[in-house]
Amino acid sequence: MRLMNWKNVFFCILLTSSGGTWCCIRVNAAESAITDVWHPNNLATTQLTHEQLCHKLEQKAINSLCKLSSESNTLDSQMPLNLAQQTPETTQTPDQTKEPIDTQKQNDPPQLESQPNNVPISPSDSKEQILNLPEIEYSQRLERLIELLRSPKQPFESDSDRELGLRVRLRPLEQQLPLPIEQPVPKFKPIGYLQGRVGYFQTSNIFSSNDSPIEDGLIISGLTLASTYFPLGSKTFVNGSIDGNLIRYINQSQYHYNQVRFNLSIYQQLSQQMFGEISWSNQQLFYANSSDRFDSFKAGDRFLNENSLQLSLGRRDPLTSRLTLDSFYQLSVNFADPQSRNRIINSFWVSLNYYLQKPLQVGIDYQMNLSDFTQRDREDEFYRLFGHLNYQISDTINMNMEAGVSLGSSTAQNIDFDGWFFTINYSFQLGRF
Repeated sequence: MRLMNWKNVFFCILLTSSGGTWCCIRVNAAESAITDVWHPNNLATTQLTHEQLCHKLEQKAINSLCKLSSESNTLDSQMPLNLAQQTPETTQTPDQTKEPIDTQKQNDPPQLESQPNNVPISPSDSKEQILNLPEIEYSQRLERLIELLRSPKQPFESDSDRELGLRVRLRPLEQQLPLPIEQPVPKFKPIGYLQGRVGYFQTSNIFSSNDSPIEDGLIISGLTLASTYFPLGSKTFVNGSIDGNLIRYINQSQYHYNQVRFNLSIYQQLSQQMFGEISWSNQQLFYANSSDRFDSFKAGDRFLNENSLQLSLGRRDPLTSRLTLDSFYQLSVNFADPQSRNRIINSFWVSLNYYLQKPLQVGIDYQMNLSDFTQRDREDEFYRLFGHLNYQISDTINMNMEAGVSLGSSTAQNIDFDGWFFTINYSFQLGRF
């Protein structure tokens, strides 16, 4: 018996029989016990020595390995997201009497193609402190003032005056005491705030799969540490934030992950209704649970690091005192690790909002994303049509609900964005500083 160690392990087993024939068996450990058996009769007619036979086996194995390597690269280029590096492992020939178990499907990381943690929040929500809101309070005050002016003036009379039949006229005091001079109290101007949030996201196609859509939900909880909009000029502001989120699946618990996001933006007021923004953001995704296989991903491993440069334009057009039309466009250039996620995204958003009252807003939204991957031949078209309801419970508490459908396709055959979704978010301010 002779053992040779190349990139794969080969065993040459020499068996002798009464007829003097040889049999040589090759075992490839990187594959699942694929055997290549040479028939004894064929070997009996050849005059190969032991050394020549093993050398021929070695050359054949190298050619097979190169072929497998090229096929593996082709498959990797077709995968939408290579989230973990799989290490080949030695397996034994499965028992044909037992039902095979798809361990690869159970242990592979999720295909987070649509980033389900990015629930659809109106892009103009963060600009509410700068953009002009509909003058609801002003119009209400104006109506009350007009009613007071139209009503006839009544002289001031008390009940006791009417009983005595007297009319009393107030006379100013001859001497009034000087009022104490009040010192102005400096108003506290916060430079930042800490905000918490809890959300639930349900969809009929959680992994944007074309073959077997899975209905599942996400529970998203997190904190945001953000600065206010610091003025750099009369119409220029700068803002920064840090987000941390825990994303947990309802059923696909093996795919739990955590998110950290950094953001820095410069905001420019172009007109009373229009603004522009240049921003940089970085998001990192980490596994929350370890895989069942010892050679697969572990809890805390980072599987996505993405930097994004964004140019945004937004506009708010008041149609009536309560109805506004918000439009938003964004060009995003993303650089990611792995590089297969590098892409250019064109996003367009339009939202029709109606303010029922000051704290309550309803509306309908349309969103379109066009993604062009730069490192592989893939293009995505993604659309959303949904309705939303925003309720400002207090100055520090807000609730948002959205429901609608997602549509879209991709040149990658295993990706499909069709489905419905529902989300509810509850945010609360923990403090200002």
